[in-house]
Amino acid sequence: MCGTPLIAGREPTDNAGVDEQIWRFSRNGELLEIKRTPTEDGLLLGVTGDGPPRTYFFQDLARLEQFQADFEKFLLGTGWTFLGFSPDRRSGRERRHFSRLLSDRRRWWTDGIRRPTSDADDLDAGDERERRLKRIRRRLP
Repeated sequence: MCGTPLIAGREPTDNAGVDEQIWRFSRNGELLEIKRTPTEDGLLLGVTGDGPPRTYFFQDLARLEQFQADFEKFLLGTGWTFLGFSPDRRSGRERRHFSRLLSDRRRWWTDGIRRPTSDADDLDAGDERERRLKRIRRRLP
């Protein structure tokens, strides 16, 4: 199933090689897991941890994603906290713990040119506003 779309005409996602995806939530010391597992016929969404385990089958990835998004919104609204997602698909080193060569990571060459504002510009803008207000007042009965 790896690399083949589950929905006709839809491109496979970048996680096509992943067997399972797991979202973890916690509330008051309880752990809840949402597990998405591909099958030959579609996808299974399993929920374990809060009550008896539940499993939902979806043939359509879009419907599963909508159901899961609504379910996660419900969980967050009822006091559950998102803990994490696995598998961690990031590659490379952790970049947050080492300093940059330059302190400013913004790309200066994409910044626009800033004109210094003068008091004359502010007055012109105020005059334009006054002219517009006069035109509007003339139209009113």
